[in-house]
Amino acid sequence: MRLLPLIFVTTAFALPADEHAAPVAKAKPKAAIQAHASAPAAHGPAPAADAPDSPSAALAELSAGNGRFVAGKRVRTLDTGRDAAMRAALVGGQAPFAVVITCSDSRVPDALLFDQEAGRLFTIREAGNAPDLQGIASAEYAAEHLGSKLIVVMGHSSCGAVKAVREANGKPLPGNLWALQAGMAGMLESTPQDPNEDAKGHLGRLEEANARRQAQAMLDRSALLRDLAAAEKLWIVPALYNLASGKVAFYKPVGAAAPAPAHH
Repeated sequence: MRLLPLIFVTTAFALPADEHAAPVAKAKPKAAIQAHASAPAAHGPAPAADAPDSPSAALAELSAGNGRFVAGKRVRTLDTGRDAAMRAALVGGQAPFAVVITCSDSRVPDALLFDQEAGRLFTIREAGNAPDLQGIASAEYAAEHLGSKLIVVMGHSSCGAVKAVREANGKPLPGNLWALQAGMAGMLESTPQDPNEDAKGHLGRLEEANARRQAQAMLDRSALLRDLAAAEKLWIVPALYNLASGKVAFYKPVGAAAPAPAHH
């Protein structure tokens, strides 16, 4: 997969100078399980009454939830007294407001680090946060059928999959681990190590580059997602989770790249 130039979708998305997304509005978590809205969605069940209704609102909710996680003030994921009511409410269906595509690493618990209870996030996990065709199809299902407004492709610091690809340096990995290299094909060539950079610094840049590349690949390989993004009904946002601080850095939504789609 070669790195293609990014052409960002024109939106009202405002970012500070470092490209990290600022929340559009401060989320107001509610401990009680919300009743479903009376008007049904076009596909699947109606979203909860407090569900974000736009890509920017969805991103703001994830950012606010991560802020609570970093501060040690989680609300939604600590309200265990209502677990039975939550299960009962979700039996009839789901309407997750966001898709999170992240690494299988056990240190990246997306629901906790975004402080979101069951029914709100549609999670796809693959080592190296590099979704294959099945992962892309899963994201399409969530966006088209369940009404998800946001897809976050989130890498993380100290990623073992990215490190393995880096250290192999083109030599095939054993067993089926070659699939990790296939999913990140071209990354080492597009993000070479600087002569003045140590291995840790290079790995950090590769982790960010991989998140950006995988987010772009989602759009390049899916006409359905491109159509939703063009209609401003969906954002696909690269992100990077820092294991030490707990913070998630969000980057600009990716835009359609032309002409040839990326391939794993």
